Amino acid sequence: MTAVREERRLVTCMFVDVVGSTELTMRFGAERLKRELGAAFGEISRLITAHGGTVEKYVGDAIYALFGAPIAHEDDALRALRAAEAIRDWCAAGAGHGHPFAIRVGIETGEAVVDLAAAEHTKQQMSVGPVVNVAARLQQRAEPGEVLVGPMTHEAAEFSAAFDALPETELKGLGRMPMWRLLTVGGPERPALPFVGRDAELALLGHAHQRAEKGRCVLAVVSGPPGQGKTRLVQEFLRERASAALVIGTRCRPPDETGVFAPVRALLGVATIDELAEQVGRICSNDAECERVVAGLAESAGIGESGALARLPAAEREDEIVNAWRRYIALLGTDRLVVLAVDDIHWADPWVVRLIDRLTFGGPRLLVVATARPEFADAAGIRPSGDRFFIELEGLEPDEARRLAAHAGRDDDGLVERAEGNPLFLMELARSTREREDLPLTLQGALGARLDQLQSNERVLLSLAAVAGDAFSAADAAFLADADIAETARSVGRLVDLQFLDTSASGYRFHHGLVRDVAYSRLLAAERMRAHARFARGRVHAEDAELLAYHWWEALRPPDGEWVWADDPALPAMRRDAFHAHLAAGRRHADHAAVDQAVDLNTRALALADDDTEKGAAHRALGQAYQQLLRQDEAWSHLRAALDLYRNAGNIPVELYVDLVKAAKFYGAFRQRPPDEEVLGLAEQGAAAATASRDLVALAKIRLQHASYMVNTHEGETDATAPYVEAAIAAAHASGDAVVQRQAISAKLGQLEQAGRYDEMGPLMSEINRTVEGLDTVERLFSANRAASYHFAMADRAANEEAVAEAIRLAEPMGAHNRTHAWAQATELYVARGDWARVKDLAANTAKLLREAKDTAFCGNAAGILRDGAIAHSLGGARDEALALLALAPTADVEPAILTAIPRALLGIASPETDAALAAKGRAWWDWVG
Repeated sequence: MTAVREERRLVTCMFVDVVGSTELTMRFGAERLKRELGAAFGEISRLITAHGGTVEKYVGDAIYALFGAPIAHEDDALRALRAAEAIRDWCAAGAGHGHPFAIRVGIETGEAVVDLAAAEHTKQQMSVGPVVNVAARLQQRAEPGEVLVGPMTHEAAEFSAAFDALPETELKGLGRMPMWRLLTVGGPERPALPFVGRDAELALLGHAHQRAEKGRCVLAVVSGPPGQGKTRLVQEFLRERASAALVIGTRCRPPDETGVFAPVRALLGVATIDELAEQVGRICSNDAECERVVAGLAESAGIGESGALARLPAAEREDEIVNAWRRYIALLGTDRLVVLAVDDIHWADPWVVRLIDRLTFGGPRLLVVATARPEFADAAGIRPSGDRFFIELEGLEPDEARRLAAHAGRDDDGLVERAEGNPLFLMELARSTREREDLPLTLQGALGARLDQLQSNERVLLSLAAVAGDAFSAADAAFLADADIAETARSVGRLVDLQFLDTSASGYRFHHGLVRDVAYSRLLAAERMRAHARFARGRVHAEDAELLAYHWWEALRPPDGEWVWADDPALPAMRRDAFHAHLAAGRRHADHAAVDQAVDLNTRALALADDDTEKGAAHRALGQAYQQLLRQDEAWSHLRAALDLYRNAGNIPVELYVDLVKAAKFYGAFRQRPPDEEVLGLAEQGAAAATASRDLVALAKIRLQHASYMVNTHEGETDATAPYVEAAIAAAHASGDAVVQRQAISAKLGQLEQAGRYDEMGPLMSEINRTVEGLDTVERLFSANRAASYHFAMADRAANEEAVAEAIRLAEPMGAHNRTHAWAQATELYVARGDWARVKDLAANTAKLLREAKDTAFCGNAAGILRDGAIAHSLGGARDEALALLALAPTADVEPAILTAIPRALLGIASPETDAALAAKGRAWWDWVG
C-alpha cells in the first residue's frame, strides 16, 4: 500500500509581515539591513516553531507559517494566536533588544490541501486553499503591531482569547468578511455548563425499564452534542440488563450514505427475504401469520415487495407494517422484555422515526432506547406521553470526568479541566501519548490529532476504509488500499486495539461516526472519488441499488466530478451505471413508500442522465414519486417534461400516458389544474398509441384512468364513463392479463354499485370470484367486502353471512383500518337480523381500536359501526353507553350531526343542527347514514 502524500486538513494559516524594511534600507544600508532581517526572521521562525507551527516559506518581507501540518493538534488555532502574541511582544520590546522592526499578522483557520512530503522535507508549496488567501489578505489589512483574525479562528478561540470586533471589510477577490483584532490570549473563560451526574440519568432509564417490564411501551431518548457520552451511557445501562432482556441494536447514518432501510435491516439482522422468513418461522407457528409478519417486516426493511401492501394507500400500508412489527415484537418477547437500542436516531429517515414512534405508542411491551443530537426532540414530532423519556446529557461532573479519564489512561488535573466534562474529549486526550497544553477546541481537532499519532500507512488505511462506509470488512479495506489482505487484517487489528475501530458481526466499524468522518475528510477529492468508483465496481453487489447509487454519486457528484473525470474515457460508462443505479434505488424507495428519498435519488439520476431517453426516464420517475406525495403540480410538470423528451428521442412509452391521466385525475391536489382538453387529448393519444402498438394491457389501463378522470372531474356526467369502462374490459379480456382484467371488472362493478344496479352485478361477481384464489390478501378482502355488500342488497342471507365471515377472517390479522371495513359489513348484517348484542360487541371493539390505534386514519366504516352500536344501546335503554360511542369521532368524512341523527332521536336529544347539515348537503339523511 502506497502512503498518500497529500491530504485535506483543517489548518490554521498565519502570515507575518515585517514592517519598515524599505525605510530602514536608507538608514542602515543593504548589508546591515540584511543582517537585521535575517536575525528577525530567525527569531520569528523560532517562536512559530516553538508553538507547534511550521514555516513554509518567506515571501519578500513576509513569513508564511502553517499550524496543523504535518502534525495536527487539537488546539492549532490557539497555538497560532499564541505565536502571534509572542512575536508581537518581541517586536514591541525591540527598542530594548536593538532591532527596529514592527510586524503585522493575519490568521485564519480552514481547510487546505497539504503536501505531506513537502511538509516533512522542502517546506515549500506545502499547502493550497482559500484559507491561505484569506490569511494573506488579513495580513495586508493589518496595521503595524496588529494581529487580525478571520471568522473561523475567532470561533475556534472565542473563549480562549480576547478580541476586538472590527467592521466587516471587503477583502480583495474574496468579498466582504468579518474580522477581529487580537487583544490578548488567555481571555475570559468559557461559560461553565451545568453539570449533571450520570446517576440521575441512569435512574431515569431504570424507571423507563421498570415501566416497560410492567407491560408498557416505552421510548427513552438520550440526547446531547457529539462526544457527550450518549452511547456510553446507554451501553452502561443495558449491560446489567442484557441477560434478562433481548437487546437488539442498530446505528443510523445519513440516508444518502446507507439508504433509508439500513437501520431497519440491522434490527432484523437479515439481508434477504428468505433469511427473514426463516428467522420469523423459528418463533411463529402459524403459517398464515408468518406470511403476514414477513411481508410487513420485509416492506419496512426494503428487502421484499408485497403486492398486497403496495396497492394500499400510504396510511393503510403503514398501518399494516406497524401491525407486523408489533406481532414480531410480541413473538420475540414472550418470555423476556425486548429492548431496541437505536444509536444516532437523528440520522434516521422520518419514516423510521415514525415507525418507532408508533411502536412505542400502544402494542406489546417494549423498550426503545435511542441516542440523538440535541435538535432531534424538537424536529422529530415525537408525541408526548407518560411513557416518553427525554434525557439531555450535559458535561460530566469533575469527579465523574476524573474517573472516566483514569479509565482511559490519564487523570491529571490539567486534562480534566481542559476537557470541560466532554467524555469523548476526555478519552481522546487521555489515550494520547503526547502532552497537550490546552483543551480541544473542536472534536475534529481532537480526532485529527489522534489520527496523526498513527503510522502513515495506518492513517491512510483508515481514511480509505472510510470510503466503504461506517462498517466494512477486512477484504473491503484491502481492496480500497490495494494491499495484501493478511497485512491489512493485522493493521485493522491494531486499529481495533487503539479504539479507532470496533469489531462487529460483519467485520469492523468505526468506534464513533465522527472518527470515520474526520478520516474520510482527509482524502483529496480526486482520490476519494476514484476510490468510490472502484468500490462500486469491485465490492458492491449488482442488485444493491441503494449502495451502488451512494458510491456512484460520491464518485461523480458535481462540481468536483467535472474536473476529476475530465477527458477520462471511462466516464460515459460510469455515468450510465450511476444513472441506472439511482433510477433503480429511487424505484425501490418509492415502492416502499420512502418517497422523499426517492425524489432525491431520481433528482440525482436526472443530473447524471446523458441523453433525452435517460432524462425522460428520470423525469417520469420524479413524476411518479411526487404523485405518491399528492404534489400533483410537480408530478404533472415532470411527466409532461418526460413526454417531451421521449418525443424528441422518437420513442414514447405507452405507459407514460397512463401516468399522465392518472396524475390528472387527482384534481383536488393541484394548485393549477391542467386544462381538461389537454388531459382528454393525452388520453386519446395514449389510446391511439396503445392500439397502434397492440399493447392491450396499456390500452385497458388508459381507458380505466380515463373513466376515473371523468368520474372525478365531471360530476353528474358519470354515464359518460360507461364507454371507457367497456373499452377497458374488452381490451383487458383480449390481453389475457389477469390483473388488468380484475381491475376492469372491479371498475364496472363500482359503476353498477354506485348506480344501485345490483341485479346487473351478478355475472361480473361470478367472473371476478373465479380468480379469487390467485389474489393477494388485500384484494381478497376487498372482494369479500364487495361480495357481502352485493349479497346483502340481493337479500341472499346465506351468501351474505358466508362473505361476512370470510371478510372477518381475512381482516383479523390486518391493521386497524382494514378490520373496520370487514366489521362494517358484519354490523350491517347483524342490524338486519336484529342481533343487537353482536352490534354492541363490534362497536365496543371499534371503540377500543380507536383508543389504541391513535395514529390510524379511519373512514366512514368505523363511524357507521359506532352509530349502529349507539342505536343498539339506545334501544336497550343504555343511555350512557350510547352517548360514549357518539362522543367518538373516527373521521371527518361524514357530518357528525347527520351521522348521529338516528341514535340522538332514539335518545330524545334534540339536534337542530342536523336539519341545517342536511340542507347544506342537499341530500336525504339515508344517503349519509345508510
